[in-house]
Amino acid sequence: MSYLIDIMILVLLAGTLTYAFLVDRRVRTLMAVLKDMEPMVGQFSEAVDKSESSVSLLKTMAEKVRVPGPGSHTDEDRGQVVSFRTSREKAAKPAGVTRVAGKSDLVRGFFETARHRGA
Repeated sequence: MSYLIDIMILVLLAGTLTYAFLVDRRVRTLMAVLKDMEPMVGQFSEAVDKSESSVSLLKTMAEKVRVPGPGSHTDEDRGQVVSFRTSREKAAKPAGVTRVAGKSDLVRGFFETARHRGA
């Protein structure tokens, strides 16, 4: 009976080692893919930051056109009314989602953490 228990323990130990080897290979593959994706994600994050700054610039310019300063009207402009809708209805936020400032730092930190854990 003790031999049967010993054999079962050895079989379970071999199965555990095999599973650990497979998980290790998958994690290494995942880390390699993340390393390859790092420049692309960084570029995407920079593009998002640029688009946010462009939207805020457009909003500022629309406000300037909507409420011009004194003396900026000419005789031809006085009859025209320019109106822009500068706000939208607030979209419902999904539960558990928060706004992140400094997305580039967040993305960079993620890849640095992943690099240190993979090393």
